Amino acid sequence: METRVATRYARAFINASKQVGAVAEAEQDLRIICDILQSRADFKELLESPRIPREQKLSLIDRLFADRARPVTLRLLRLLIEKGRADTLQFIYAEFLRLKNEMEGVLKVDVLSAVPLTDNELRAIVAKLEAQTRKRIETKTTVDPSLIGGIAVKYGDNLLDGTVKAGLRRLKEKFYLDVLKQT
Repeated sequence: METRVATRYARAFINASKQVGAVAEAEQDLRIICDILQSRADFKELLESPRIPREQKLSLIDRLFADRARPVTLRLLRLLIEKGRADTLQFIYAEFLRLKNEMEGVLKVDVLSAVPLTDNELRAIVAKLEAQTRKRIETKTTVDPSLIGGIAVKYGDNLLDGTVKAGLRRLKEKFYLDVLKQT
């Protein structure tokens, strides 16, 4: 339920940000506000508490962010408080980032490998993915020795797993199925 609500708010927010030509600024505002919510549990609790009057929350938001955040971001914050949806802000931010990347033709990709990849290897992976997806690729690399060898590439709902660990797991499953067929 929260993801559907967050998606609706994020779509409306990115459209409003586009209309005023402040998408990058709106992203920065949301990032800062979400960072504050993560680092200050007391502030987060105050905004999300049903026991704190709405007017008090709105006044606090105005005092804290009126001179720091863009008007479009303040309108979002005020709307979330008025509707009792302040708890969805982090989900809205994540969805906003996804929509912004989609709008800009950017695809975030996680590359996992057993050993660090060379620059040439990473460039080759990026070039292949850009050719397949027709999007600009931004990578985050992670080294995980438990993979034994090979690489895994994650983006969106896709996982391209060419690791030795995954190959061994598939081989084990095939072996079990073959044994079951013989009995």
